[in-house]
Amino acid sequence: MKPQNSPLAKNLDKLKKLQNRKSLQDPDGPSLEIPPRVIAEFSAKALVGNYRAIQELVPKQMLLPMIKANAYGHGAVWAAENLMDEKGLYGFGVATLEEAKELRDELGPEARNLKIVIVSGCVPWTEEKGHFCEAYGLTPIIGSDEDWTRFLKGGWPGRIPYHLKFNTGMNRLGINPAFSSQVIRSLKALPGDSQPEGVGSHLAMGEDPTHALSLQQLDRFKALRREFSSVCPAALFHLANSSAVWNQKYWGLDGMTDFVRPGISLYGVPPWQGAPARGLTAVMTLKVSVIMTRRLKVGESLGYSGTFKVPGPKKGQKEEAVHVALVSAGYADGLNRALGNSGHALLNQRLQKFLGIVSMDLGAIECSPQTKVGEWAQVLGPEMDPWIQARAANTIPYELLTSVSRRVKRIYG
Repeated sequence: MKPQNSPLAKNLDKLKKLQNRKSLQDPDGPSLEIPPRVIAEFSAKALVGNYRAIQELVPKQMLLPMIKANAYGHGAVWAAENLMDEKGLYGFGVATLEEAKELRDELGPEARNLKIVIVSGCVPWTEEKGHFCEAYGLTPIIGSDEDWTRFLKGGWPGRIPYHLKFNTGMNRLGINPAFSSQVIRSLKALPGDSQPEGVGSHLAMGEDPTHALSLQQLDRFKALRREFSSVCPAALFHLANSSAVWNQKYWGLDGMTDFVRPGISLYGVPPWQGAPARGLTAVMTLKVSVIMTRRLKVGESLGYSGTFKVPGPKKGQKEEAVHVALVSAGYADGLNRALGNSGHALLNQRLQKFLGIVSMDLGAIECSPQTKVGEWAQVLGPEMDPWIQARAANTIPYELLTSVSRRVKRIYG
């Protein structure tokens, strides 16, 4: 047994006193607030501004904002709360039933009539998923030949709203075009209130409308619209993602589709590298704090495997040290490991390169001798090109945004 006056006993006594307080933030006790290591700031003004900028590009279309994957890492409930009263909103698109349930639970009864469309999570279709959609007022997308057969056999048309998705050439989800005649025969036998609310497809190369695959998809979608318009005249047709919205004059959306499904553009990222911003503003700003600085001499290496080594001077030049800022974020926070020795951060209004391998909890950035502990560096945000940063990590902005982990402090404004 430890003596009662031992350091361990004293610390245990302090812990018990803390646990017995009504609140750990007792004003009479020491401050227990933990300073953030990494911060992700989210701008509601930018989110709404992006929605309206997209709307201006396609003023005749409704919008189905894609808020799957926690709104691309931004917070699905927060995004829905800020967009649910916007003009031209058709509803929200999510990937999974779990995402849809969270929206219903968190948005509350005032949003019970808000349409939530499940874009992929109802494949394969089961009776259990049908009962779930019915209970939570969800709209599934039926996305295979077999699923339509099961959906029809279960008597779900007329019980719940639904969309049909067709495979026009991407060859992922979707009812095959050859099966469309059978679907049409089934629909003709159904009453009007059992018809689909929507008929859609998905583009593989929305950024390149002149590609052979794009032309094939467009032709097939137009044929589907002709076939289904007479059978289900109230159905809404949809095809366009962010890339197609940016190229809408080439895709000819007006007169062909009724709503668009913006995803990455909603969060302020142009849909492909080099695409015009067209009024978009980054919604997320990811910042990391400097926790230490070092001065490395020629020949010294940095981090695991020593992938960065201070080079010697070029012929005729003076030997120079490298100043390094250690930052309190790693790949467990969403700082992509591949950014090491290739990506950049904005520190004191200067782009500085990541040096060495990004580890689980730490990264390192080249800095000036004047850099101080406590300063912040921007990794993602309005002043950083998300495509350049993503390409440095051999990935796409979608992955950078959705990888920001739960360890990161989120500030919503």
